[in-house]
Amino acid sequence: MAEEKIKSAESEQIKSLPNGQLKRDPTNLNNNFVEPNYLNERLQSLQNVLLEDFKKRLHEEFEGVVQELRKHELQLNEFKAFAKPQNGSTWSNRILATEGSNHAPTDSKTILASTTEDSNAESKQPAKHKKQPRPLPEKVFVVRESYLTALLEVDHMRTIYHIFGAVLLILLLHSISYDYFTEGRVYIGLGTFKSSLAKIQYVFGIWLLEHAVVFLLYYAFKMWANVRVKLARQPALQSFWSHSCLIAYISSQLVFGYVASALCLKLELTFITSSILLLESTRLLMKMHSFVRTNAARVLAGKLKVDSNSNELEGTKNKQQSTLATRLPAFSSYLYFLFAPTLIYRDSYPRTSHIRWKFALARFMEIVGIAFIYSFLFERYIKVQFENIGRDELTTASLIVKLHNMFFINNIIFLCGFYLILHSWLNFTSELLRFGDRMFYKDWWTSPNYDAFFRNWNVVVHDWLYEYIYKDTYNYIFKSSKLPATLMVFYTSAIVHEHIIGFALKLFFPVMFFFFGVLAICMVFITRKTSKRLGNFLVWGTLIFGNGLLFSLYSMEHYARQNCPRTYENWTDYLVPTVWTCYSE
Repeated sequence: MAEEKIKSAESEQIKSLPNGQLKRDPTNLNNNFVEPNYLNERLQSLQNVLLEDFKKRLHEEFEGVVQELRKHELQLNEFKAFAKPQNGSTWSNRILATEGSNHAPTDSKTILASTTEDSNAESKQPAKHKKQPRPLPEKVFVVRESYLTALLEVDHMRTIYHIFGAVLLILLLHSISYDYFTEGRVYIGLGTFKSSLAKIQYVFGIWLLEHAVVFLLYYAFKMWANVRVKLARQPALQSFWSHSCLIAYISSQLVFGYVASALCLKLELTFITSSILLLESTRLLMKMHSFVRTNAARVLAGKLKVDSNSNELEGTKNKQQSTLATRLPAFSSYLYFLFAPTLIYRDSYPRTSHIRWKFALARFMEIVGIAFIYSFLFERYIKVQFENIGRDELTTASLIVKLHNMFFINNIIFLCGFYLILHSWLNFTSELLRFGDRMFYKDWWTSPNYDAFFRNWNVVVHDWLYEYIYKDTYNYIFKSSKLPATLMVFYTSAIVHEHIIGFALKLFFPVMFFFFGVLAICMVFITRKTSKRLGNFLVWGTLIFGNGLLFSLYSMEHYARQNCPRTYENWTDYLVPTVWTCYSE
């Protein structure tokens, strides 16, 4: 009886212990029976988790395959322009170039062969002490249409185009009826055109003078290259000549940009005429640098041998001159590049076989139509909302209402600006010049993050920044460090954008620089870690909010300077916005 009571007490004590303690107790009598059951339960739960995870991943992969098949079928049946393979991928912008080549190869077999040869050569060479930068891809030019041109071949997308055309017609009728019934005559935005294009003749004259300077650059560069060849036997004098020409070139570029900016203030040009002059001057500066940077690298990379034998000296000079002639492009190539819709220099570009005059006329009519839309939006919205800033009382509530009223309008301006410049104007000039590569932008509207947005939004400018800012700083300054090279690109772009809009409006109000140089960089890192759907939502949400706020703030400051003139006694006064002083004093 006593033993039975002891056993029953032990069993009750065992039942009262936790499971973890029960298994850890080596003196437990029932441990041999509990441990296998526990292991079976854990293995069963692990098996269930693995099966659920496998089913989930299998379902995701299956859905991905189905979506790819549907996308491929849609491309074959509807979006035919996107299904045509050309040089690997019709919509690829860059490919990896061979070492030491000036132009990227356009054949996938050539790329594969060059990559194999480079890898074999590297395996045979001894290890170098310094780490070489990773080779970056090169820009490739192929004959292709713009994204929207290809999309508008589909009837569904063409319907959206027709809707915008109908909206434009309704806006035109609205403007005509409003002017006729309120003021008794019809303007159709002609007053805005006349006032905004005042002194356009000065801009045209400056434009001609700038092109004369750009033409002279070609012959100055040719003189530098020829003199450098003649000084090949005198390295010290050759180096002095090259460095002197480099200093003269940099100085001329700075003077070129300064004169254009100063003339905007001196001549008191309007916002539109100032923008035309500054944008054109910036374009020419980028063109000149592209030509000099590309061809200077060719000249410096040339290995011109000079024989010490006096009898062969004359023949060697002739050989050097002929070699140099093959290295320097003809003036016709330089002239075509100045007007071609690209900022990356090549001796030749892929060309179309003929000019589609109907296509060019349609793009020109789009330019005229969007110009009318801008005039309509300015007269009916921007001027109405902000022309009395600095005169009327501005409360917090009224300010918020004005900003919200302009969000939709400002984003229409943003989208119309994209379509006007990057699609209509560039396609119009491309068609007249038979320029084959029309990829001036990519599908930026589907960007899952800001990295993709900045790459795809303006391919023309991004190519220049990538080729001559990012690659040069990556290879020669920051030594294979991506982050500082990327920041250099961002801040260069931010400074140029702020310079153009600041001198066009004749004010110092660095909102664009703050948005571009601070907020945009933050959004790049934030959207890298989000999913594609959330990232695209964040891109569009911040674009709508940012553009709405950006255009409104500049409009407010512009009209505040007109309505609240003030004196600047100290340099710090320029840092204080005028709209702030209007309502704080």
